[in-house]
Amino acid sequence: MHSKRFRSGQSLMEVIAASTIIATALVPALRMMRDSLEVSRGVEEADLMATLCVDKLEEHLNKVAGTWDKTTASGNYAALEGRSYLKFQVTKSDAVVDGGITDRLMAITAVVWNDANGNGSLDTNEKKVTFATKVSKFVSYNNYEAKGL
Repeated sequence: MHSKRFRSGQSLMEVIAASTIIATALVPALRMMRDSLEVSRGVEEADLMATLCVDKLEEHLNKVAGTWDKTTASGNYAALEGRSYLKFQVTKSDAVVDGGITDRLMAITAVVWNDANGNGSLDTNEKKVTFATKVSKFVSYNNYEAKGL
């Protein structure tokens, strides 16, 4: 009498076929995962730049409201987790050509950019975020509240 043989494992061909099928599906999935991580980093960086830009705009908006300071400010974010590649510039002007009204309305523009080439200036190919606003000069604020009266 012949006894029935039971296979307890897979043949080499079956293992190779299964590995090929898995690899065929896995490679595109890993590529998609890598691409999504790159997009995620880009979105995170853009969100950070927008947040920093709004922060600078609000900071200088408050300064202008209290002191009517027209000086341009610039710098980097080295203190923020070593992000010295992120630069900012805030320009303030009450000149008519810049959208202001002399001694009555100040135009404020804040720009934050990723200084990819490290030259310290904003180039056309560098990612940037720009926010702008205007603030009017309030006589009562400048005469009383800002002086603590």
